Amino acid sequence: MMKRFTIILFLSVIMMLHSSCNGLMDIEPENSMTYYNFFKTEQDFEGIMRGAYETYRSAYEYSTPRAISGEIMDECDQYLTKALRILDATTINSDVTACSWYSYYQAITQAMMVIENIDKADLPKERHDYWLGQALFYKALCYFEIVRDWGDCPYVATSYKVEPLARKPWNEILDIAISDMKQATTLLDVWNNLTDASGNKVTTKQIPGKEAAYAMLAHMYAWEGSLLNNNDTLQKAIDVATWVIEKGGFTLAADPEEVCTKLLLGKHPESIFELEVVYTDLLWMDVYIDEELYYQSYPIEPNSEPGDIAWKDMKIKAESVLKMYKEGDKRRDAYFYKPAEMIDVEETEGWALMQRRRDIVEDKTWSSPSMWFQNFAGNVIRTRLADILLLRAECYAKLGKDDLAKSDLDRVRDRAGAARYTAAEGPIYRAVFEEREKELLLERHRWYDMVRTGYWKTDMTEEYAKLTDQDVEDGALYLPVHYSAFNSNKLMRQTRYWLKRQ
Repeated sequence: MMKRFTIILFLSVIMMLHSSCNGLMDIEPENSMTYYNFFKTEQDFEGIMRGAYETYRSAYEYSTPRAISGEIMDECDQYLTKALRILDATTINSDVTACSWYSYYQAITQAMMVIENIDKADLPKERHDYWLGQALFYKALCYFEIVRDWGDCPYVATSYKVEPLARKPWNEILDIAISDMKQATTLLDVWNNLTDASGNKVTTKQIPGKEAAYAMLAHMYAWEGSLLNNNDTLQKAIDVATWVIEKGGFTLAADPEEVCTKLLLGKHPESIFELEVVYTDLLWMDVYIDEELYYQSYPIEPNSEPGDIAWKDMKIKAESVLKMYKEGDKRRDAYFYKPAEMIDVEETEGWALMQRRRDIVEDKTWSSPSMWFQNFAGNVIRTRLADILLLRAECYAKLGKDDLAKSDLDRVRDRAGAARYTAAEGPIYRAVFEEREKELLLERHRWYDMVRTGYWKTDMTEEYAKLTDQDVEDGALYLPVHYSAFNSNKLMRQTRYWLKRQ
């Protein structure tokens, strides 16, 4: 990466270490890389990985508009998301901070510090493997996130070497990430057995176990297999998803109501990997780390009225909700407040009133109770059992194994009280896609589902439907690279689609 990027990153990690451990002033000056003599105890590695966990979470706290742009909505007033939905290169360009991959590369570098130094510490094999597995997991996951949002990208081979780096083909980067994640599956124990550096049981699912590594590996294989039309890779996605489903020990929530009231809060038996959100730890409690804040107000937000929906940045018509969720599907009235009654309501202008997240975050230091509300509570559910069931169904369907796809699809529908799949609905591949957008609403999956399946051509916006094959080859489905990536890096190149329009 560029010098400025690396220097800022190195200094930020030093500051993190200085505050979380005993400082760097006491390290032994043995050579020009004495910084790395710091890593001697398990607590040292825990301090670095804590930084990686928090840095990865910050990428969601101040997320790019890529994932949210693909969510279901009938109207969008959030300017960056709206601009990306209509491919407005005047608004979406290299100057937009939200288009930066900095947080992911920062977390990668933090993880690599552990990978490079773990063998120097005299740790028992069990603890050595635990920290190496944690580091490999986050390194692989961050590269996967970068590949999905930017495509081709630089690969940083070490955490300390400063040199210009060109973008490598995305599939080469993903192959490296897959290799790292496969190694993580062999190093990590199952989540229930994990303990931290002090011997305490791990209680947050942001610290991954073997199950999370297999689940994210399934997503990686599905991405690569779908984009490269590689059936062998799709079968690998099925195989690792099967491990999660059959050996992971996860159970579906009883019904959609439990999804809203318990699962989305976090640490639920259906959740596999999630980001722990403690709003009091965030700089701003009203940050859009969970997407429901864009859509949701009445009846969950205190002191709100039905008409307040008109002021939300993103909205779905009640009529659209009824088309998505057929009568009998419990998600209709769990995810939304009385949608059948809202179609012709003048006060709501026909907008649906979302109620997926039921708990709230308040700041009672304000004098007026009307100002207490800050956000809707809960963790970011990165992947859960329903997601992996439907991902396996998608891969089965793509391989022509419709009966197996139907079994997974119907398992999710049964929980929702929805009718089981029949051939009269049309191709099961399409049915699985639609089931994912219904079940995983606002969980940051739909855009990536559209890219994997090719349904961005029909299910995004008319601007995407008009894209040519050359536009797609030039990178229209990716974000532009932020200008900071070009500092002192003469090998960096802008994505062609955006370069042509800037």
